[in-house]
Amino acid sequence: MKYTIKPLSPDLAAIFTEYLEGLDFGHAAHWATCFCRFYHTNCSYEQWQNRTGEENRTEAIEQIKAGNMKGYLAFDGDKCIGWCNANNVCQYIRLEKDIKHIIKDQKVGCVICFVIHQDYRNQGVARLLLKQAVDDFRSQGFDGVLAIPVDIKDEPEKLYRGTMNMYQELGFKEIEKKNNVSTMWLKL
Repeated sequence: MKYTIKPLSPDLAAIFTEYLEGLDFGHAAHWATCFCRFYHTNCSYEQWQNRTGEENRTEAIEQIKAGNMKGYLAFDGDKCIGWCNANNVCQYIRLEKDIKHIIKDQKVGCVICFVIHQDYRNQGVARLLLKQAVDDFRSQGFDGVLAIPVDIKDEPEKLYRGTMNMYQELGFKEIEKKNNVSTMWLKL
């Protein structure tokens, strides 16, 4: 099958939010209200838990329109089937303390989240989204790309940060590992 990948834009903001609202997050109910804003915030975990889906949805739309929230949507014809949160790592303020020793003064892209429609999983959609993100980071003059996958073998539906395999296939190297969390780096 041929899928189309499009960069997130203000014109696609409603499709993005409708896509996420229409998914079944039964395996992780709190994800249903995230709208991929978690890593863009630096509030405490307790404060995050108290945020509503409507707050996150509204903030996502505002940040998409402002050009601060970026990523890619995958389509099968007109149907949105996947999302990848990919942006300049500086936009993910929740990660700042953990990665500043890696970033230093470099211009670094980061791929942090994939949300693939359940009917399209294991069909290479996340790989297509990742490849597009890496290609665009390269063409935009980034020095490297960071990814932080979590190895959760017993709960594959929670592999929202992508798999080690898909990163390794594109040349990412593991540069750190803490418990089941790997820090992957691709020099561009």
